[in-house]
Order: sequence, then C-alpha cells, then structure tokens
Amino acid sequence: MAATSDHPRLSVVIPLYNKAGQIARALDSVRAQTVRDIEVIVVDDGSTDGGADIVQACGDARVRLHRQPNGGVSAARNQGVALSRCPLVAFLDADDAWHPDHLERLWRLRLAHPGAVGWATNYEIVEPDGRRTPGVRSETAPHVVLTPENFYRIALQGSPVCSSAVMVDKEALLEVGGFPVGVRLGEDLDTWIRLLFAGPIVFDPQPGACYHADGDDRALVRHAPPARYVFFDTGEAWRRAHPQATQVGRDMEEFHNFFRISHAHHQIKWGDKAAGRAVLKACDTRAFADERRRLLRMSLLPQWAYQGLTRLKRALRPPPPAPAPLPPEPGATAPASRAYP
Repeated sequence: MAATSDHPRLSVVIPLYNKAGQIARALDSVRAQTVRDIEVIVVDDGSTDGGADIVQACGDARVRLHRQPNGGVSAARNQGVALSRCPLVAFLDADDAWHPDHLERLWRLRLAHPGAVGWATNYEIVEPDGRRTPGVRSETAPHVVLTPENFYRIALQGSPVCSSAVMVDKEALLEVGGFPVGVRLGEDLDTWIRLLFAGPIVFDPQPGACYHADGDDRALVRHAPPARYVFFDTGEAWRRAHPQATQVGRDMEEFHNFFRISHAHHQIKWGDKAAGRAVLKACDTRAFADERRRLLRMSLLPQWAYQGLTRLKRALRPPPPAPAPLPPEPGATAPASRAYP
C-alpha cells in the first residue's frame, strides 16, 4: 500500500465515466509519483462499466471514490474540487497518465512562480498504434509565462494547457466559476482561458503527461464538433473589454478558425457538403489557409472518395508540420514556433 499523509500537499482530481479499460493505468501513474503526500479524488459520474469498482479495489488509502449520477465531465471535476482539501488541485483524465516526476515538476514550477494561477507541463499524444508526438513542439525555453498576449498565438501551434497536465490554484479556479456544466466539448479550454484572463499560467515545455487516444467512450467520438464553442464567447467578451489588444484579437480569431475548419470537415465528411463549404468560404484564415483550400477541393469529391481519402491521409501521414506563424505587429517580437496537434 502506498504511503499516506494526514496533511496532503496537493489534491488530484480524476473524473471517471466509462473508462474501465484505462482507469487502472491512470491510477498506477498517480501512485508512482515521486510526490507522495497527495490526496486523490476519483469522481465516478454514473459509470455503467465497472470502472468505479476498479478504483475501489486499488488498495491505496490516499484514493477516495465519490459516486454521483451522470452530470457530465464539468460536474465531475467541480465536485472533485469541492471535495478537495488542498489549495492546489491537479487534474488527470481517467484515460490518460503521468510521467513519475509530473507532480514534482509542477510543484517546482509553483515555487518558482508563486504568483501564477496555474502551472502546466507539456504532454505527449499517444496514438492507439503507440506513436507519440509532443502536444507542443519547438519550445526550448525552460518556462513560458502564458498571458492573453501570447497564449492564442502559441495555441495556434499546440495548446499549451491540457486537462491532464495542469495544476491550478483552487481559489482562483472557483473565482472564475469552475468548469461550465452542460458543455460537452471544449469545456476544459474554456476553463483554462477564463483562468488565464485572471492571471498567468506557467508552462514547462518538457512532457509530464500522456494524452492517450485509446480511451473508451471518448467525448470527441460521441459528439460532433460544434459550429461554435463556448470559449469563442469567453474570448470575444475579453476582446470587447480590451479593444486596444488588436494583435490578441487577430490571434484569437485564427485560434477559433482551427475549430471552424474542424467543424466544416466533419460536415463534409458526413454528408452536409453545402454547410461545410459555407463555413470554409466564410473562414478568413492565414494560419490554416492551406488546410482550408485542401478541404474545399476535397469537398467536390463523391462522399465515398472524401471519406476514403481522409482515412488514407490519417493512416499515412507523419506528425503534422507546424502552420506558418502569423506575422507580428510592427516592432513586436514573434513568440517561439509551436505545432498544433
């Protein structure tokens, strides 16, 4: 049995919904952490596959299981935060995992940047075939302090805050309203963006977590990408309140364009070509112009050919190249290049 602590240094929250095939891997990675004085709160959000029983049988006194009716991942994360006893909360999705020193590195980030509201490491994207690519590439600085002025430009080429690789200040998270309940996709990005508007998040470019693409009942598989994510409204409200931040506004719009193009691809792939083409034609993008043109050409193909070429491209492609960075404002310094997963 793992060591216990009456006074844990930080809390770990794991939302669980039908991940019986992966929850043991996630828990094993938490129990292997070099930081031992932690509490682990697993919130079972109405699972029907026996995953909660695996948690209950793990035999680690630091792990607490809370069961509740299904309310969505935001409700599960919010409940875990409410049950936590520590001022710092790290998150891990039930189908992901951590490197053994992940929490230790987050703790050191916090000591080096105590005024931040969040601390995050890079992460590896692990495909079902075992292929691994970094979530954020081409960053060599030891630490990057994320603010609205650089977050969107960096996120064009790799989201630097991942829900399985971040630790937050609990009080700051509660002040921005926690996770948005009822939002099926993009709820995590919306939360990190709202938190970023409250204070800086510090990013370590060395991977500390593994984002696994083999999870059971994944939200990205169950739900089509929406035409408009909740974080679009969150970002645009900030932009209206900061009309002088013109470069942030341009970077934000390109960040949103990535998701618009993904929505158009889904529409074209599954039969609504007219709607998909309308989204692409209205999308004024420089960062993703090549992808926009490619999808417009492919949308002229028969449905079976479009789907077949999409599958072939996914099977044969190497790790995707970074899109060209946007030109900086005159006199501004462009941030380091990153690649979007």
